[in-house]
Amino acid sequence: MLIWGSSMSSIWWFQKNLNLRSFKKKYLKRWDCNPLILEKNGIFEFLKNKNFLLLLDDMWKAVDLHETLGIPLPHHQSPEDGGQRCKHKVIFTTREDDVCACMKAHKKIKVECLDEEDAWHIFKQHANEEIINSNVVIKQLARKVMKKCSSLPLALKVIGRAMSNMKTPEEWSHMLRSLIKMDVKTVTGIEESLFHNLKISYDNLVSETLQECFLCCAQWHEDERIPVLDLIEHWIGCGLISDFGNMGEAFDEGYSLIAKLNKACLLELEFDDKDYVKLHDVIRDMALWIVSECGKKKNKWIVCGSDDDLKQFSKWEAGNWQETELISFKGILSNNSLLKFLSDQNIDEKGQLSIAAASPRHPNLQILFMNCYVLGNPEVVINIFPLMISLTHLNLSGTPIEGLPKEIRVLVNLRYLNISETEIQSLPSELKELKELKYFLFRRKYFEPESSPKVDVLARISMLPKLQVVDLYENTCLEESDLRLLMDRNKIKAISLIVDSDKILGLLKHLPTWKIRLHDMQDMHTLQLCDLSYKHGEGLMELYIDYCGYEELLINGSVVHLRRISLDCLWNLKQITWPAEKLPSECFPRLTSLDIDTCNFLRSLSWVLHLPCLRRLGVEECSAMEELIDHAYQMQQASSGLPTFPSLQVLRIVSMENLVSLSTDPLDFPVLSKLTLFGCPKLKKLPFKSSIVNNKFKYMLINKKMWEGLEWKDTTIRSHLDKFL
Repeated sequence: MLIWGSSMSSIWWFQKNLNLRSFKKKYLKRWDCNPLILEKNGIFEFLKNKNFLLLLDDMWKAVDLHETLGIPLPHHQSPEDGGQRCKHKVIFTTREDDVCACMKAHKKIKVECLDEEDAWHIFKQHANEEIINSNVVIKQLARKVMKKCSSLPLALKVIGRAMSNMKTPEEWSHMLRSLIKMDVKTVTGIEESLFHNLKISYDNLVSETLQECFLCCAQWHEDERIPVLDLIEHWIGCGLISDFGNMGEAFDEGYSLIAKLNKACLLELEFDDKDYVKLHDVIRDMALWIVSECGKKKNKWIVCGSDDDLKQFSKWEAGNWQETELISFKGILSNNSLLKFLSDQNIDEKGQLSIAAASPRHPNLQILFMNCYVLGNPEVVINIFPLMISLTHLNLSGTPIEGLPKEIRVLVNLRYLNISETEIQSLPSELKELKELKYFLFRRKYFEPESSPKVDVLARISMLPKLQVVDLYENTCLEESDLRLLMDRNKIKAISLIVDSDKILGLLKHLPTWKIRLHDMQDMHTLQLCDLSYKHGEGLMELYIDYCGYEELLINGSVVHLRRISLDCLWNLKQITWPAEKLPSECFPRLTSLDIDTCNFLRSLSWVLHLPCLRRLGVEECSAMEELIDHAYQMQQASSGLPTFPSLQVLRIVSMENLVSLSTDPLDFPVLSKLTLFGCPKLKKLPFKSSIVNNKFKYMLINKKMWEGLEWKDTTIRSHLDKFL
């Protein structure tokens, strides 16, 4: 058995049953050999005929208990040993999930964070309950301090102890402010007792790269859900993921790193679909403490999200800015305080510097992450680059800017530039001076052909010698001549773009595509997926096809990294086919999301039934579809033994006017958690097995009249699902 969690208790040793001194005197004198062998053999001889419970705390690596330590396990017992079977139990705690697998634990118990009332109980135990109950104001402040510990037992215990001698509201208020600011030096013992203990998880990460990836997560703000795709892109841009042939390989490594951090209990997976991660508040504070060299350089990273935050940092003396290496701002501003903060100059009403900077204010600043909305002034003019000439990573995504200044040429060390989701209409010719640039991201949320301007992108950046990744997804349709500029560049590892012509489509097989949108292409009847990227679609991760005239999609290769497919307004699409020797699960081994909208000739989606990683399926306005999973196909696959919808968590069926059934035969939905059904007047049954009662169901959105009209063979399923309406 193991107890696995992010917070470990003290070490327990049952010395009554395991007295090392007594067995050494009795057994070790019998052998004249290696002391390690003596210890192991002695432990075995001492314990083999005894009942014992051994508790091992904070295991970081797997240990063979019998071969290494001589602990007799159940399979070493025999009736000859005293004529009875002894009870041998070992319980260990670990923060690494892999340890339990290597040690073949029979049972795992994950220790979750406490609920609020249990957390409050523990906090009061250590913080002096008598003082807390003596004053209403103190009690209110104590609740706030407790919540700042975020239900982490270790934090509750250590911070509670730090508060135990504080008897006035003023002291409690000061402590709360200190915790909010993470000013750990003002709290006696918290550095040593809390962060040093939590830092063990960080110190035991397998590589420096994994440690840096963990610290990067603290660049997002407290309680912020971090999109997995954004996080991995950030790691790539910072060079933490660099040895890859295409973007699919890079993201594979990113997902692997996230899994390792999650197993170490340093990163939480958010929501059932695992599209977000999150740092526990205290773990994030610990990460910032590590970055600050254990509190010695608090200004090394500046992470903030409001005018008030900026005011706090603006009070620092000029010398403090020499040490700043990262500034991350994400939030809403009421004025131009951010630019004032970055420049330390007077900003006029248009957001421009009124006085030129005499010298860089941030000479060692390497990363600027700026994503803000300015109230009352929707446009921001960035003209601060001469103040931060050491920048290597510039992320302005989502910032209301309409252009980049010519002064960007001074950023000669810049490796990563992200200006996605901005209002930029043109790029300055000075971009050609950025000789170190490897990653250029300039995508938009939505592509609107009539209003999206033609931005001359590749002409500005095509000659940069180290360029590896170009992301123009949803931004602008490129010309054939643009792409040919990149075709001979061996350094290009990924490109994302919109395709609206046959000539551009013909070039894709020579390019390492990452994300593609095929838009308004009417002349071709068949699309072969192997033509969408070089090496048969090896690096393609996202495919969106809309308003095209295709009648058939031919899956003639294993698109190993493809994770998302959206098919929208394909009025002529009749079938999605693949070679007879291939199964759909082999063609789409990583597909996690599939959306089909307004494909009026498509009759079924039977091929999705066994996709191993499909988590989200949405189908809308497909008027020819009467059955989502064809009965004949299901009967044909019945003998395969493959599970149905093994990973599906979100199912959305909307405006399917002729849909009679999802499936005539019951299906397994082992992890389904969210179901949406609207506008399906002919649908009378849901293909759920009784096992749906015991799965992870959480949420259902369905028309009340439709719900009441459904027919059920097993009424216990309906009564179970009723509570999720």
